[in-house]
Amino acid sequence: RTWWHAGFHLTTAIVGPTVLTLPYALRGMGWALGLTLLSAMAAVTLYEYSLMSRVLDHCEARGRRHIRFRELAADVLGK
Repeated sequence: RTWWHAGFHLTTAIVGPTVLTLPYALRGMGWALGLTLLSAMAAVTLYEYSLMSRVLDHCEARGRRHIRFRELAADVLGK
């Protein structure tokens, strides 16, 4: 419903077992490159939040409220 709602769902979809490998992946990069890439990933995630929120608002304005991302994808992309 809001960008927080979309952000929560995207975060739970992204953050999973793969987040456990993040320290290992950033270990060899050093502080500067590691923090730069981590900041870039955060910026991309926030951009995804805003896009998802806009799509959900657009569909809801047309009378189609979606609870699951699968329903949203089917509505936007077709079956």
